[in-house]
Amino acid sequence: MSLEKIIVFIKIVENSASLQSPILRKLNQNDRLSKIRKELENSVIDDMLLFSKKVNDEFSVLEYEEEENFYLKDVIDDQNILYLKRVYWKFLSNQLKLDYGRIMSFDGIKIANKQAYSINKCELDEIDSYKKGQLEFESKEDWIKKTNLFVDVDGINITDFAKLGLSVRSLRDKSFNNEVMSAYKYIEIGKVSLKFNKEDLKLTEEFKNDVVNAIKSKNSEEGFEKITDDYGQFIPTEVILGGRIYFKDIKKLLANSADTSNDASVNIGIGSSNANVGFNFNNSETTSKFYNFNHIKLLGGKHPDDENFDEKAWIDSLKDYQNWNCIEFKNPISIFQLLSFDDDLPNLPDDLPDNLPNDLQDSRKTIYESLGNKILYTSTEGCEYFLNKPGRFRTFELKNIPRNILQIVYDKKADIYATIYDTNENSKNVFFNCKILREPGAKPSIIIHGIQKEFKQCKYKLKIKIMIIGYDTDFNPILSDTSVELIKNVYDPQNSCEFYSIPLKQKLDSMLEKNIPFFGIPVLENFDLKKKRYVNLPKVTFCTFIISNYPTSDSYESFPFNFKLLKTPFVDLNTSSINPKCVSLYFSKNNDYKPIFLNQKINQIKYYAGQQELEGHHV
Repeated sequence: MSLEKIIVFIKIVENSASLQSPILRKLNQNDRLSKIRKELENSVIDDMLLFSKKVNDEFSVLEYEEEENFYLKDVIDDQNILYLKRVYWKFLSNQLKLDYGRIMSFDGIKIANKQAYSINKCELDEIDSYKKGQLEFESKEDWIKKTNLFVDVDGINITDFAKLGLSVRSLRDKSFNNEVMSAYKYIEIGKVSLKFNKEDLKLTEEFKNDVVNAIKSKNSEEGFEKITDDYGQFIPTEVILGGRIYFKDIKKLLANSADTSNDASVNIGIGSSNANVGFNFNNSETTSKFYNFNHIKLLGGKHPDDENFDEKAWIDSLKDYQNWNCIEFKNPISIFQLLSFDDDLPNLPDDLPDNLPNDLQDSRKTIYESLGNKILYTSTEGCEYFLNKPGRFRTFELKNIPRNILQIVYDKKADIYATIYDTNENSKNVFFNCKILREPGAKPSIIIHGIQKEFKQCKYKLKIKIMIIGYDTDFNPILSDTSVELIKNVYDPQNSCEFYSIPLKQKLDSMLEKNIPFFGIPVLENFDLKKKRYVNLPKVTFCTFIISNYPTSDSYESFPFNFKLLKTPFVDLNTSSINPKCVSLYFSKNNDYKPIFLNQKINQIKYYAGQQELEGHHV
């Protein structure tokens, strides 16, 4: 192989045009391109330039991973010209920090401080679109979503991130209601769409190490909250670049501001940093940085300061890709979803919690199991039940569970719980029992039994409270304050051991003193209402769940039984809510009790079956 160097003319091109005069270097044509890159990287080449070959006035590029397989002589032409083509998405990625996570906020989208990943390549599509329209808001979540550049998209994950962006301050700010009722006129110039596949995003070592440290931590949840603060909540896997300018809808603005403003003037003008259309409303309430009565917002493009808005000049400035900005995000994923199922986490500890798998190659699974179970979903459904013959049951399909939550249930990473009551306060001598039916390939259903002492044909309007508890495999950020300790015990009648209670990690008295909410079904024996005697239980699984990181004490309460002469003991709920409650019975005395069946009404909970002293006991 010859070691003789030849004179090479290096041309940097973009869109078939040369960006500068040729650069002369002496290079060995028999060297691999990977070696040529190292030789030129300090003076000529950077990671935004790829080796290119000109064929029929078109430039084809060679990806980084192929440079080891080609020699310099394979790409230079007969005149010893070496073409380097600028990949301008790399420039845009660096300038706009597209390889950083994002955080939704009341003041608009924010870029994370730390880099979680690097982008190896992306799919770039030219758009060159022009759009004029009006931006209105349907709710506070919709306002957060659209002002954080999720304009024409919808979905559960986007709504979740939007809810997270609603800070306590924004919810208390009275002027926020005016902002939600506002409207914008806008002009949008879309230039390109950048799409990223997870396979093309490489995690940084710093991010991996911080994930490991969070798993090691005694408080994993706090550790992962810090990671989202540092690295962002989500990554948009599609970004629209170009320019957009917002103007206030003057008519709607004046109408909505009449009650909150004392002074108004109009003075049309614009500046690049604090662009304004001259609305000078003296309003004592604060507003977000995105929405200010004195400003419009300019994304991308250039415009002279202190001049009236010149649409043509602004559009012309967008011909230069260096003036583009992010104008819309699509298809966001959680920052933790970057962890693929075959990612190795470095230096994983040997003393991980007992519930973690032995094989720790599944790093996403490691994370969500270390965070524990969460309340993933709750809802209240209405149901009509016609009890026309003894033993009849009603099957109620759960059609409204979101697809992402349903998938977690299908993957056996979550369980469904339900409670039920009759909305008719005057109905008597009937209580309802429900079971969860899960069949392969079908949506979950609830089997409802109406139990009467003496059969009477009747039609009931029922309320069903659904709660789904399991692992948050999607890393939903708004579930951070609803951790649940889930305890499962299997009773098998084939085993000789007796099943009297479910052991808890904490003492019951201690939990009651600390007002830690818990729900469960302690079982002593099984009582058959039809035969009116005790029978053996089949093989069943009993679940007890403890809300170990509950947000507020408003979510739960302990109620004592009330007693009236010749009346069945009852619990007065003292609530205006018409939704069913998740109820668990606990005894404050260590006595042997006959089975108790709780019957929930709108404002009361009554019990049926065995007679015993209930004084001092609670639900």
